[in-house]
Amino acid sequence: MMGDTVRWFAALLLIGWTTSCGGDVAADGGEPDADSTDVATEATPDSPDETDAPDGEDAPDAENPCPAGMTLVPAGPFRMGSDPGEGQTDELPEHEVLVSAFCIDLVEVTNAAYRACDDEGSCPGPLSRASWTRRDYYTSAAYDDYPVVYVDWGSASAFCASLGKRLPTEAEWEKAARGGCELVAPAGCGPEDERSHPWGDETPTCDLANFERCVGDTDRTGTRPAGDGPYGNHDMVGNVWEWVGDYYDIAGYADCAAGCADPTGPATGSARTLRGGSWRNAPDYVRAPDRFGMDGESPHDFVGFRCAADP
Repeated sequence: MMGDTVRWFAALLLIGWTTSCGGDVAADGGEPDADSTDVATEATPDSPDETDAPDGEDAPDAENPCPAGMTLVPAGPFRMGSDPGEGQTDELPEHEVLVSAFCIDLVEVTNAAYRACDDEGSCPGPLSRASWTRRDYYTSAAYDDYPVVYVDWGSASAFCASLGKRLPTEAEWEKAARGGCELVAPAGCGPEDERSHPWGDETPTCDLANFERCVGDTDRTGTRPAGDGPYGNHDMVGNVWEWVGDYYDIAGYADCAAGCADPTGPATGSARTLRGGSWRNAPDYVRAPDRFGMDGESPHDFVGFRCAADP
């Protein structure tokens, strides 16, 4: 239940932003801790290097049973959430979660990928064809490899389903961003597995993630390999917030305090969960455990998604 501890209020799109002491929730277009008046001048995007694969079109190898463009996250436990004093209260308590093996997109779904689904009639078009600084963002080939925005939760889910995929659960998303307990010795989960960011515990910089004042808008996917997650996924924090499958529950982690396996969140709710932070956010929100609740029917220029699948 969202409870009376969450403060909901109407905000002007792109101007009103909120953070709640019990978690982050937006009712109709707000996002935490952003400065919409301080926007960098948009430069002409660089042409993708021929060696890059911004759409994640690498062929699968023998050790990766996932479809092309997806990485395998192995089965096993990870530490989810935060200790007291480390983040928002909706990240409490930190707890151990066992997650089955799954596949997840290497990059956020791009304009080109979504437009193909749109052109086929399998996906509804985005609410707007613009981004914050670019009028032709969705239609121009110059931005083909940039994350699609202005897509609500239902449209994101429809896109994934059209490919035989789905949105990741919140637990799957955080494990992909943070890494499992198998990555650092000793065996089993401990303090060494409580990484705050995909790259570790280093404070975010614009070389690691696209957050406030780095670009002033979305950036081409996969351009910051130094900030890649432990399984090789690009832009797990920053660039755009990402829809996940779960409803948002500010106190949902209490149900898993003693540990759980493959949680899928509450059965119903009034908001959907976003993860990862965006190009608009301050460093505090560009963290692997950070959570944000938003109306699933509210598409914005700071929200995108990626898909998951069973291997």
